Amino acid sequence: MQITAIEVEPLDLKLQTALTVAYGSYPELNYALLKIITDDGLLGLGEASPDPEVTGETQAAVIAALQQAATFLVGSNPFDVEHIINQCLDHIPAFPAAIAAIDMALYDLVGQLLEVPVYQLLGGKSHSGIGLYPVIPMDDPQTMAALSRKFVDLGIDTLKIKLGSDPDADLLRLKNIQDAVGNSVNLRLDINQGWKDSRTAIEIIKQLSNFNIEWIEQPVGDSDLDELAAVTSAVDIPIMADESCHGPEDVLAIACCEAADLINIKLMKCGGLYQATKTLAVAEAAGLPCILGSMGESSIGSAAGLHFMTAKPGIIACELIGPLFIDNDPATGYQVDMATFQAIPSKQPGLGVQLI
Repeated sequence: MQITAIEVEPLDLKLQTALTVAYGSYPELNYALLKIITDDGLLGLGEASPDPEVTGETQAAVIAALQQAATFLVGSNPFDVEHIINQCLDHIPAFPAAIAAIDMALYDLVGQLLEVPVYQLLGGKSHSGIGLYPVIPMDDPQTMAALSRKFVDLGIDTLKIKLGSDPDADLLRLKNIQDAVGNSVNLRLDINQGWKDSRTAIEIIKQLSNFNIEWIEQPVGDSDLDELAAVTSAVDIPIMADESCHGPEDVLAIACCEAADLINIKLMKCGGLYQATKTLAVAEAAGLPCILGSMGESSIGSAAGLHFMTAKPGIIACELIGPLFIDNDPATGYQVDMATFQAIPSKQPGLGVQLI
């Protein structure tokens, strides 16, 4: 098998509700679709989902990087995943979301040729169904409380709450949500660096003892691990690194200075399934539990993440909910049982998704 061509096109995903976080509001996600074509007539699909605030990439930048990658992709054997990813790290190292798209398209092709789902290539099935939990975008307290109540009424017992603006406003948001859903619902807070510094973060977190909070994600800026470590050491609620942790080398740095209690792995931050496997291995060696995060990808990127989650028992939680909130998903094949809010891994070869 040999790669004969690649095609890249913009992928503009329209959200049912704008995703508002500490650093911006996104009614639309501007991503890129990758198609890798082989001499056997197979089509491998990939999705690049950049976030300028997280990966440092834009839609135009990842499209250009993917087009540049054609120079070493065409003529390659898709089975040579490690060699190709190393070429990506040499030629387009600043574009992890673009590398992730290439990575998942390669695994899609290999799975199709071997007639096995991608999770079989990553270690086999460890999970038969993956529990999901919804994200509550940052908004006024009443709107966030009403949306939280809506999900709880559907039987959901865990919510991810986006915060990170004015501390007093954030505390009011939490109070309204707790009043709406009660104390038994698990809350996972995502601050997206919004509390800025350790002093502010510690002051706020010490006021949260009356809330049922499982963990707090990235309360301070991503570039100063000492600030993150100061928060982690000063509070009882577990602290998770997200924007501070992209790949395996970041996990090592976080572990060495005890900067966080948990790690958020995202395919778009680390560069795909191959790099995510290495990132998880370092975290496991350091004794740091991991979750699998999301950039709100379509069914293509979400399917790749689901295969990773399915194969890796060390991932303790999963946020692959993008396809549930996209109006113009370009593909089918990502299955969620809405009665249980569980994602069901596809048994189809490769990623198991098809373009609409």
